[in-house]
Order: sequence, then structure tokens, then C-alpha cells
Amino acid sequence: MIRAAVLAIGVLAGCAHDSPTAKTTNASNAMTRTITPRAKLPAAIQPLLPKHGVYVAGGGLVSSAWRIVIDLDAKTIYAGTADRANAPSFGPMDKEATKDLSPANQELLMGLANAAWNEPASKDPPNPTADYDELFVVLEGDDTFFLEGYGPIRQPAAAKAIVEIRAAAGL
Repeated sequence: MIRAAVLAIGVLAGCAHDSPTAKTTNASNAMTRTITPRAKLPAAIQPLLPKHGVYVAGGGLVSSAWRIVIDLDAKTIYAGTADRANAPSFGPMDKEATKDLSPANQELLMGLANAAWNEPASKDPPNPTADYDELFVVLEGDDTFFLEGYGPIRQPAAAKAIVEIRAAAGL
């Protein structure tokens, strides 16, 4: 009977890894957070993602595209903007800048990013904005947090993180 229970737990654990998102407990703060495997992130942004860090982007039909990448391994923060509306946020940017990520900014921005990751999912149904979209991705190797706003991201911790990340990047 114990062997059957262990086998059942093993099968359930294996199924959790196959799903696009799985809940795990972060041992450092005992909070449950949603994990999206890196391979399940949109293909268009895959080449732009750091191994460890944050990817935030937005834009739309009437809004200029922007993108920020915090790369913890390279200790850099990249910011790019397009001069025109309706450009993809994952495409070429007209203005680009990369600067060193200071230890103070790393601590602040990653603290905000992790707070967003640990924030309970909104219970409100999505209220899409047809002409604007934002993406927020926190990356820890193959485990990621992926949030798409279908308009501006409204979850309080994520929205605050985006404001601070944009300010740190000079946008």
C-alpha cells in the first residue's frame, strides 16, 4: 500500500512538470508561486531572455514599443524603444542603451520582481485593451514567472515593479 502511494505521488509530480504552469513553494518565504517552464514562454521573446533576470516589454497599435532586460549574470540593464507605434516589442529597437546594473538596483528591482512572482493571481477576469499589451517575465534558469497584461499589467506588485524597472532603465 505504501509502495502504491509513493508511485501515485511520483506520477502526480511528473504530471506537474509537464503542465505549462505548476505551483511550487518557495522555501525562503513559504509562499506558493506559479512556475512557467522557460520552454513554454512565447517563441518570439526566447532569444532576448537572460538566463537569470527580468524581461519586461510593452507596446501596441498606437503606442511605441519598449523593452527592458535585466541580466543578472552580465550585471546589466538594457533598455530599448521604437520610434513608431505598432512595432513589436521583441523586434529591433530604434534607441538602445545598456548600462551596468548596480548592486543597489539589483537588490531593489529583483526584490520587486520576486514580490510580483509571489503575488496571488488576480481573481478579476482579464479586461483586455485592444491596442496595448505588456509582458513581465522573471527568470531563474528554466523556472520563470510569466505575466501578460493584455493591456497594462494591473496586479499591484507587478505594476509597481514595472514602474521601478522602467525608471531604473531610464524610460
